[in-house]
Amino acid sequence: MINTFINGYKFSFAEGANHFIYFLTRLPLVGKHIPESLYRETLAKLVLGILKELFSTIFMIFKKALYLGVMVLLPSIWISGEGVNPGPVYIHILFFLSFLLGPVIRDIFMDETDKKGFSMISLMREDPKKYYLSELIFRNALDFFCFLLPIILIGLLAELSALKSIILLVELIAFRFIVEGIVLFVWEKTKKDRSDLATGMLILIGVLLAYAMPVMVGPINFQGILFNIFFLIGVIALAIVAFLYMFRYKKYKRLAKTVITKENVFKLQATMKSLQFADVQINDKKINAEDLKNKLFEKKTGYEYLNSLFFHRHKRIVAKPMKWRLYIIALIFLLAAIALLYAPISEAHKEKLLGLLPNSTPIFVFGMYLMSTGERICKAMFYNCDVSLLRYGYYRDPKVILSNFTSRIKKVVTLNVIPALAICLALTGVFVICGGASRLMTMVPLFLCIICLAAFFSIHHLFMYYVIQPYTAELTIKSPAFSLVNVIMYMVCYSCSTINISSYYFTLGVLILTVVYMLVALAITYKLAPKTFRLK
Repeated sequence: MINTFINGYKFSFAEGANHFIYFLTRLPLVGKHIPESLYRETLAKLVLGILKELFSTIFMIFKKALYLGVMVLLPSIWISGEGVNPGPVYIHILFFLSFLLGPVIRDIFMDETDKKGFSMISLMREDPKKYYLSELIFRNALDFFCFLLPIILIGLLAELSALKSIILLVELIAFRFIVEGIVLFVWEKTKKDRSDLATGMLILIGVLLAYAMPVMVGPINFQGILFNIFFLIGVIALAIVAFLYMFRYKKYKRLAKTVITKENVFKLQATMKSLQFADVQINDKKINAEDLKNKLFEKKTGYEYLNSLFFHRHKRIVAKPMKWRLYIIALIFLLAAIALLYAPISEAHKEKLLGLLPNSTPIFVFGMYLMSTGERICKAMFYNCDVSLLRYGYYRDPKVILSNFTSRIKKVVTLNVIPALAICLALTGVFVICGGASRLMTMVPLFLCIICLAAFFSIHHLFMYYVIQPYTAELTIKSPAFSLVNVIMYMVCYSCSTINISSYYFTLGVLILTVVYMLVALAITYKLAPKTFRLK
């Protein structure tokens, strides 16, 4: 079993190193200096593999901390109320999410998408029993290590001692062994995989028990149970019994042949590939004769004509998100208006709202980022147009690219500015209802900021599409640079909500940034897009 574990780790290590090298080759500026020969250089790959493992471990620890903080601690503080010990609710949520729901969802034996298991057992002819048991031990040992620091630190915030947090972690790992044993036993008796419906029901029940129960009837007092020495010993004993059952089980080969087949392993990848562009696929049944008329744009020529036809024939795809945003804005405004007109809201609170709205420009940065439909439109353009035309050299000519880029910017900006104008109208209505009609001019910087942000994010998404072009001919997204830029943009937009600055200066900054970004985007697109805007 030790040799199997070593071989499995070597496999993961080499695969991780190759992924890391591929990631480096896709980075702008740096990537072109990474030679292809690096894939076969043992020493360099060893160093990169170690770096990748180090980063992966740090990232895993961060994910565990984020999970405990966002999914367990924050809800427990909110449910408990201010000044109340969140410990009981914290343990209640942790028990149902991590002790019961987690092990069932991510069990090893029923994992049909285990690509590593398929490679080790089917391709490398490793013993299935040794693979499963070594993987069981390694995953839980790694989870124990990565959970240890986060559960202690976040446990202190929930007013639990370090010793109690460690006890919870030991019992969590023990529960995983117990659940794995039960899953294997049930499969042996029924020979049936868990259906998607059953998994969905388990998730729903687990979430309701974790969050709804403490809100409606109060949390279950698990402290007297989980911190009882006899319960701890009993759980560990059951975990040992479960492991002995799994160790003595003799039909792992049949289990592997049934669960991790080639069809099952790659089914998820095929499904994810189709889902990535499912929202921009045109429905042929909904195309009518009006959509196919060419005379609507007979006065236009060249790529202006091409893009006009594209947006007209795909208006259901590109305009639908905009319409839904308009419906949501209208609904929120209607609810706000009813509350302000008929709810017992004091004049002091209305006056406070009149003071807050004109200075809320930084908050709208993140909101407009989420509302932008630019990325979806770019995906629609690739799937329904560019994936075919990029096969021809003339379509990648600098003049053609710039013509397409400027033509598309006008349409994408228009589609994003319409919801921005709707937000401005809704805010105007709220401001007037609160009695601020005479001070409406103070809202002008906010309105200008919202419109500029809608234009900025429209330009940004189209610029990223042309300069990076993250989509492949196989309809996948493989671009570390694209993902990195999206993460940075998300973090910058979110952090803007903490900025405390005058609306006039903030709006002026956004306006200047939008104009400069537009000019830079045009220049860089003209220079780089002939090389980067291609079919990959």
